[in-house]
Amino acid sequence: MAVAEATSQGAGPKVSSLTGLDMSHIKLCPAIAFNQIIGGRYKLHILCVLNRGASRYGEIGRSLLHGGLGRPIAPRILSRELRQLEERGLISGAVLSVVPRRVEYRLTERGRAMLPILAEIIRWGASGAHEEMMIRTKG
Repeated sequence: MAVAEATSQGAGPKVSSLTGLDMSHIKLCPAIAFNQIIGGRYKLHILCVLNRGASRYGEIGRSLLHGGLGRPIAPRILSRELRQLEERGLISGAVLSVVPRRVEYRLTERGRAMLPILAEIIRWGASGAHEEMMIRTKG
């Protein structure tokens, strides 16, 4: 995180040079915290899927197949990503009263608060810059 000045106790920056915001009350860099909260291969995509409305496990998995690199997500990994998003309060799962048991996931208020960040990432990606970077790292 870009900072203009550190506090005299070395506890952290006073003002972010990136945003100009007072950061003296922050203990953990927000960029590091964001990465720890949303880090993982599929979490951002899951939030994008749920932006369209509530979805069941299988629908989310199929969406990841089509929106990713064409490889299916392992059920164990999808379950883990959904569980972590639930634990962090970004999504909620409601068990539907059907047999077999099905869970419908939706964004929480906290999850909806992430949508402007996702929108900016998608705007950046619309330029195609990410594809050029991905090609360079494969070679």
